Amino acid sequence: MKTNRLEEMLSFIKERKQATLEELLNKFSISMTTLRRDINKLEKDGDIDKFYGGVKIRRRKELTPLSKRRLINYAGKISIAEEAATFVKDGDVIFLDSGSTVGAMAEFLGRHEDLTIITNNMLAISKIVSASDDFKHAQLITLSGLYNFETYSFVGEKVSELLLTYNVGKAFMGTSGITLNANVTHSTVLEARVKKTATEKASFCYLLADHFKFDRAAPFTYAKFDQIDEVITDESPSDDFQKLFKEHLVKLRISG
Repeated sequence: MKTNRLEEMLSFIKERKQATLEELLNKFSISMTTLRRDINKLEKDGDIDKFYGGVKIRRRKELTPLSKRRLINYAGKISIAEEAATFVKDGDVIFLDSGSTVGAMAEFLGRHEDLTIITNNMLAISKIVSASDDFKHAQLITLSGLYNFETYSFVGEKVSELLLTYNVGKAFMGTSGITLNANVTHSTVLEARVKKTATEKASFCYLLADHFKFDRAAPFTYAKFDQIDEVITDESPSDDFQKLFKEHLVKLRISG
């Protein structure tokens, strides 16, 4: 229940850019003690900043907009996306995670027979809708919830709950960073929860990550290596990563 309230509170503040403590108390019918605890959690997660008598949405200077991140190692990401798409077969039920690399997969999924695509990734949705003639024999299921304008994806508890209702055969996952200790990580807690749900729900998980993602840790771990079946990247990772992948029976595939 607390998670739902935090998401609703964050959505309420986002709609208004800021909110006073009095507005939040009236909206959510909670005590000042509970409100301060919720605000401290949202501030710790990096979602809001406090000011005297209220809170405001934090401007995330540290997060490069996805429109720009898509251009970083663009060729490598397209190579990974094209390689990943070769694992999609007619009749599959797949989940396309958020992120630019996974989103690019949609360009290579047309013409499949009886393909079901489940996604919260607006980049993928846009590509599929704009090429609708290529997806006449596919089914697109969109998972809507709180929209993250920085990552072009829907996030939150509602998205996770919707995802749980589907039998996902193959999940194609993105990441903000991979480390030997933290394993598979992401930068925001709401998105990480959706990723965690997808990883646990799917029968088979592919992790799409270009070489820039290795040895980089984001704040939230959403999966351990033993939950990943195959890693698709554009360059060979270090020997330490390759050794760890073998220990956890993770296949490694280099695109291109």
